[in-house]
Amino acid sequence: MSVVWQQVATADAVEAPLGETPAPPRPGLVRRWLWAPAAAATAVLYATRRSVEDPSPELELGLVLGMLAAALVTAVAALVRYRDDQQRTAATRGAEALATDARPTTGSVTVRERPVRGGRMLSGVLSYPGEEGTATEAWSLLVRDDDELAPPRSGDPVAVWWAPGTDVVVARYHRAWADDVRRRAR
Repeated sequence: MSVVWQQVATADAVEAPLGETPAPPRPGLVRRWLWAPAAAATAVLYATRRSVEDPSPELELGLVLGMLAAALVTAVAALVRYRDDQQRTAATRGAEALATDARPTTGSVTVRERPVRGGRMLSGVLSYPGEEGTATEAWSLLVRDDDELAPPRSGDPVAVWWAPGTDVVVARYHRAWADDVRRRAR
C-alpha cells in the first residue's frame, strides 16, 4: 500500500475535489535498462571463454569470474526492473481507481521524526475508516529545511481519499485545517 502525501498551501485546498492524482515517477534510463548491457557482457565473456583454445589458468579464471559477476549484475538489475514495473502498474491502477471511485473521509496520523541532512524525515501510521473497519497504512515524508508549510503533528486529522480494491491512498494536510477540525470536534 502506498500513501501519496499532499501538503497544500491553504486550508480550503484540503477539502477541494481530488482531481487527478500525479503519475508515478518513471525510473531513470540506467535503472531501467542496466540488465541489457550486463547480459550482453555475460554473453561476450561466455563466447570468449568458449572460443579461446587452451587458455591459461589465469585467463580462464578471469573469464569465469567476469562472467559470474556480469550474470549477477544482470540478475539484480532484472529484478529491480521487474519490481519497478510492478510498483508502477499498481500506482497507475490506483490512480485510475481514485479518478473513478474516490471516497473521501477524515483520518489521523501518528508522527515520528528524525533529523536528516537538509531536513527531517517524518514517518508514521495513517488511520482512516475503510470498508472493513479502520484501515492503517505506513507513510513517510521528507520535510526540507526550506519548506514553508508546517508538517503534521502526531494525532492531527488529515483528509483521506481511498478507492476500494486499490493500493493507493491520498492524504492531504494543512496545519490550519487540522486545527479547525480539532476545534470543531471538541
